[in-house]
Amino acid sequence: MVTGLARTGPVKILAVEDNPAMLEFYVDFFTDMGFEVKTAEDAVTALSVHQQFRADLIVLDLGIPAGGGMLVFETLRTKLKDTVPVIFSTGKPELLPHSVKSLYNVAVVCKPTPPPALLAEVRRLLPQVFEKPQTPVPPPPPPPELVARTVKKLLVVDDDPAILSLYKEILSKAGFDVHTAEDAIGAVTVFQDLKPALVILDVDMPAGGGRKVFERLRLQLASPAPIIFSTASPASVADLEKNASVLVLKKPVTPGILLGAVKDMLKLS
Repeated sequence: MVTGLARTGPVKILAVEDNPAMLEFYVDFFTDMGFEVKTAEDAVTALSVHQQFRADLIVLDLGIPAGGGMLVFETLRTKLKDTVPVIFSTGKPELLPHSVKSLYNVAVVCKPTPPPALLAEVRRLLPQVFEKPQTPVPPPPPPPELVARTVKKLLVVDDDPAILSLYKEILSKAGFDVHTAEDAIGAVTVFQDLKPALVILDVDMPAGGGRKVFERLRLQLASPAPIIFSTASPASVADLEKNASVLVLKKPVTPGILLGAVKDMLKLS
């Protein structure tokens, strides 16, 4: 849930995509952020839904049926005089004219869409949504399962700063004490100092990779701490799931899936 909304009512997102898996990702991603989401799978439906829904932002695929994403965009801008922010999500960004990319309230992200990149463009196009209110607002209470408990320390390891920032934001808001590392050596060093309750671990990273970190934690340090692998190559560590307290998640990981996996591994209700 996005905190400090500088508006009343939920933010409205229209996701236009003919790939069911991508559409499901958008719905999960934006719903987890507390936004209201509507979907469409073709150009005609997209325009119809938007006119009724009045979205605050549209995520728009280029290659959709019934005319394509450019038809939707041109109709909005030219016929409807609508400047609603649009994020083009496409596997072929080179097909989008440069004149469109440079327009006001337009962004482009490449498929498969990394959650940090998508979130960054949403923040840029809807800055008013993420502005802090002028009147101080007390922080939300921690989740019930964390009340009267020691705050759980988590270690997140990834060589992508955007991933680290995103995961830290999600988990910190849920009441966890989140620490980070960007390579295998840093991961082991921080782990020994921190003694975290759980580790979220990338696989492909400098100084040895996630598998080496796993072996060091389990074999040399004899740590039973749960480990969640978050990776774009889940097959590379699938064999490790046979070990106790090991889970493999495929990137991109939505906020809801990440938080649910952490709670499950820590046996929090």
